[in-house]
Amino acid sequence: MSMKIHVAEAKPGQLATTYQHYFIERPCRILIIGQHLKAKTKYQCLLRHISIAGAMLDFNAALMVPKHFFLEIDGFKEEIGCSQVHRSGAELGVRFNMLLAPDFVSRLIRMQFSSGGF
Repeated sequence: MSMKIHVAEAKPGQLATTYQHYFIERPCRILIIGQHLKAKTKYQCLLRHISIAGAMLDFNAALMVPKHFFLEIDGFKEEIGCSQVHRSGAELGVRFNMLLAPDFVSRLIRMQFSSGGF
């Protein structure tokens, strides 16, 4: 699996930033927003790894998604705003529109560990 996530093209005079990522397997959904900010479509996917800045998802290669959407991770009520930055076959790399709180990622890792995922 590629690691082409959350490394943004640096603007002139800025450094590209990378964040520590964690391997995880957790079901999630891509939420496409339609008119008047109502949920239009939900697609199932699998979260493969995550950092506070982005994630790598396994997603049906035949389906098209817009550049911007929301991500819902099983066990969490938050909808995370995402932008697609990489797509190769079933591999979908996303950057979060805002950095996640480190405690959110910690809770996700604890949930994965307690469910026997590691």
